Amino acid sequence: MRLKRTTSANLILNLLVGICALILAFPLIWIVMMSLKQQAEVMTWPPTFLFSPTLENFRVLFDVAQAGATSYGTIKVDFLTPISNSVVIALGSVIVSLIVGLPAGYVLARRDIPLKEDIAFFILGFRFAPALLVVIPLFSVFQTIGLYDTYIGMIWVYQVVTLPMIVWLSRSYIEDIPKDIEEAAAMDGAKPVRVVLHIVLPLLKPGLIGASLLIFLLAWHNFALGLILSSTKAPVTVALLKLLNPGVQFYPVMAAGLVVTMIIPVILIVIGQRHLERGLTFGAVK
Repeated sequence: MRLKRTTSANLILNLLVGICALILAFPLIWIVMMSLKQQAEVMTWPPTFLFSPTLENFRVLFDVAQAGATSYGTIKVDFLTPISNSVVIALGSVIVSLIVGLPAGYVLARRDIPLKEDIAFFILGFRFAPALLVVIPLFSVFQTIGLYDTYIGMIWVYQVVTLPMIVWLSRSYIEDIPKDIEEAAAMDGAKPVRVVLHIVLPLLKPGLIGASLLIFLLAWHNFALGLILSSTKAPVTVALLKLLNPGVQFYPVMAAGLVVTMIIPVILIVIGQRHLERGLTFGAVK
């Protein structure tokens, strides 16, 4: 009887997991199907699940020279440029966040400074603040000092999203490392810089790889900052908005753009899944 209850409970739990997975996967499956359909097939009702797949939408997405020569309208997409913009901005944001945030996290974890907890929560507060709270005042400032629509300006403002995460994650990781190890190295004559470079950083490596992947994904998917503070250097999320031109039915091409946009994060997640899990749980168990 007990075995039957266990089997029934497992069956119900597996069914619920399957339903959740189906609900989460359905929009992705639908977008992929839209990207492989013709315009007329996308607009038909009821929707069709059996069709002849085509790569025409992906060709239009990257075909700069022939833009306007298709049946989709006259919008020039040039999707390769926003992809390269997103790669530069996201990678630059990760590098700057690591350079600035890691020392800050170390100080907050190891040093006794006044108002340490208040400073830490002040930094964390930027992670949960609305992006518009920061971006609207910066719009006029960026135009005045010449940082509007530049990679440097975008990487700088993206620190609002990425830097608080690195500071807090690195602080948590460092607190998880026994302080005795650093004290033993110091007693053997190692300077503080050498202790950090040769002892702390190697121990932090698994967590930092996962944290870097996490903030890269945060930067890659950001929309509001790029929409207001960039034009020619707009990231891929802003470029997708142009495909929603109300005068042209660009839905299949937009779906192709969404598929391309998802490829890089999916590849990173698959390759770095082990490090990502490690980064999210590093420091969680004392």
